[in-house]
Amino acid sequence: MPPPKPPPARALHDLQWAALLDTIAQHCVGEGAAERVRAIVPASGRAQVERRAVLVQQACASLAAGQPLPVRAVAPLQDAFERLEHGGALGGEALHEIARVLQAAAELRQHARSCRATLPQLAAAIDSDASLNHPQAAIHKAIDPSGRVLDDASPALRKARRQVDNSRSQLMQQLKRLVSRYADVLQHNRYVERDGRYGLPVRADAHRRVNGIVLGASSTGATLYVEPPECTALGNRLALAEAGVERERARVLQLLSSQLRDRLDEVLRAYEACVLADELSAIARFGSEQRAQVLTPAARAVLRLRGMRHPLLAAHDIEVVPHNIELACGHALVVSGPNAGGKTVALKSLGLAALMVAAALPLPVEAGSLVGFFPHVFTDVGDQQSIARSLSTFSGHINNLKTILTAADGCSLVLLDEVAGGTDPEEGAALAVALVEALVTRGAAVAVTTHYERLKELAATDERMENASVGFDFGRMLPTFTLTQGVPGASSALAVARRFGLPDQVVARAQALVGHAARRREQLLAELERERDALKRAKERAEAHLEQAQQAAAAAQQERRRAREEERQRLVAESSALMAEVRTARQQLRAINAPQNPRDGATKHTGKAARKAQRQIDQAAHLVALGGPLAQATAPAAVTAGPPLNDVKAGDSVYLPKLKQHATVTAIVGKHAQLQAGAFTLKVPLDQLRAGAAPAAKQKRPAKLRKPKPRQQQASALALRTSSNTCDLRGMRVDEALATVERFLDEQLRSGETTSFVLHGHGTGALKTAVRQHLLEHQVVLWSRPASQREGGDALTVVALR
Repeated sequence: MPPPKPPPARALHDLQWAALLDTIAQHCVGEGAAERVRAIVPASGRAQVERRAVLVQQACASLAAGQPLPVRAVAPLQDAFERLEHGGALGGEALHEIARVLQAAAELRQHARSCRATLPQLAAAIDSDASLNHPQAAIHKAIDPSGRVLDDASPALRKARRQVDNSRSQLMQQLKRLVSRYADVLQHNRYVERDGRYGLPVRADAHRRVNGIVLGASSTGATLYVEPPECTALGNRLALAEAGVERERARVLQLLSSQLRDRLDEVLRAYEACVLADELSAIARFGSEQRAQVLTPAARAVLRLRGMRHPLLAAHDIEVVPHNIELACGHALVVSGPNAGGKTVALKSLGLAALMVAAALPLPVEAGSLVGFFPHVFTDVGDQQSIARSLSTFSGHINNLKTILTAADGCSLVLLDEVAGGTDPEEGAALAVALVEALVTRGAAVAVTTHYERLKELAATDERMENASVGFDFGRMLPTFTLTQGVPGASSALAVARRFGLPDQVVARAQALVGHAARRREQLLAELERERDALKRAKERAEAHLEQAQQAAAAAQQERRRAREEERQRLVAESSALMAEVRTARQQLRAINAPQNPRDGATKHTGKAARKAQRQIDQAAHLVALGGPLAQATAPAAVTAGPPLNDVKAGDSVYLPKLKQHATVTAIVGKHAQLQAGAFTLKVPLDQLRAGAAPAAKQKRPAKLRKPKPRQQQASALALRTSSNTCDLRGMRVDEALATVERFLDEQLRSGETTSFVLHGHGTGALKTAVRQHLLEHQVVLWSRPASQREGGDALTVVALR
């Protein structure tokens, strides 16, 4: 089966393909890439489209990621490459241009390395041989930007140019002496140069006074240019030196050209990478400006365009009304409505969508669009009149329609503007119906614009066809350019005629001549258009009200969150202040309870007051302790506790299940995390941290210690506190204290102790709360209780082991 042919030139012309490509080419930086863009044609095969679409998609992705392709202007070098291929040597300018290509290719290689993992196809397309850096460096060393061969190109060239400079210097000095000697017979006091030889401008009437070779004469014959014998030898020496320079220069150019010839395949690959990168960059920038998408062809021949904007109109900053259009092979779309209402624009948008997808160009559509591969796009748009071929407008259309009917198949898109127009309306309408039926039967996707009512009626009854219309605002007497599928449109010819200034009496006479049925049909379609417009405006108002309601609800929710956060911050400040006051009160209480001299007059009343103050301080400390009421109230909004955290870093928010408390990680120290929980600083093993937080709505009350039964309490009263059965936790952090308690209980069990003491002190109450909660849940603890005043007071906890 032969490969599908590209769209005929007629379709490319009708859809202004060249103008679209020229718009894209303006984004190129080099003329070589611009020529390539202007030569783009839709692909003839699906596989070719898919490969190119991947490259364009990745170029667009690179641009969107803030890493555009590093492109440089590359001149067309086909002639230089052909000269190299045939063994010729290049001049300095051509060599320098190739060096610029190799430098641009090196920058592209670096970009390819950076994006090889994420954009592999693009990286492979713009890559080239890294060893080309060597010929690039050799050319840059030998050739300057103007194409001149530098002295550094070879030692022989430097030496030859030095000889030229010396010879020219000697010759100039000799000429200056001769000018001074023969000043009275010279036309002016300076020497002359003719065809590389140097002489004196001697007056013709005095030429016998100066010996030498006559190099020429002025146009009037009044001056002879004479080379004195003193200059002849020096001139010959200069000419020989210059010839030596030219030989060495030619040798350098031949050597550099030979090095490029040996690597010609790699050089051509680098040149292709540079031109391709410029081409892809231009297409990506065009797509970015148009807010366009690169669509991969769908599996079946279908067009489902969402928010399609005509790319040429959008590129020229013309306000474009986006269209939603659907069409599939074996179906027809009959577009009707007023003249100058946008029917042809919608038709051309369909055609350009098919061509641009087949050429892998970004399409200005919204998400959800779908375009299949149409290898054949046929159009009949515009005037087909040809005086040379004796074709009228109608004859030209028929000639083109005959070609379309012959070639159209199930993979074709056919676009017909004012089908079968330009002839008798009755016969034209019948012909239009027959043509559209024939094309749909052949399986083509057909879109036609028309004013024929008969064709609109066919679209309303044939399930393979569908009406569509462009709108008209009868209030403003202006077209809306909005395409609506499912309903036909009124031609509104008389309304349009009135809008463009046709006299009212002429329009009124035309209305009188229109048949009642036709007039009634136009009225119904106009009413339908008005109702549709009214529904559209009502929908827009409803959507606007909904958006306002949603914004108001979001603002109210934000205000509630702000108020809750302000309240939480206020409680945090109050809890911090209360904690400071608790610390101060404890210090003062310790000073009161310190052993006093009996002569100081301490009374029983003072002891009672101290105990009362102690209870009040303990109650205040309970409020601000971890897990206390204020800590719970100032905790952020909670979520369910998550699994153990594997990766924790400073700044993370975590949850401590044992303390039922939120905390923020401030540092990682080995296998421990340093945390800030409200006003408290903790150090906790990493394996005890959890993601999220416990639900804040349902907090458990702080657990009470399991109190001993009376007999157990009596037994415990017999125990005495010693250094061996007391665990001192004062000055420790919570995590360190709990680990110390674990070791202490193990030692007590091994030693056979049944009753022990834990000295945690008063402090802020955080350590005491954490220790007593831990003892309450411990499996080896039979019961625990606060120590009595004789046993040391609330600064200790008595523990009975199983």
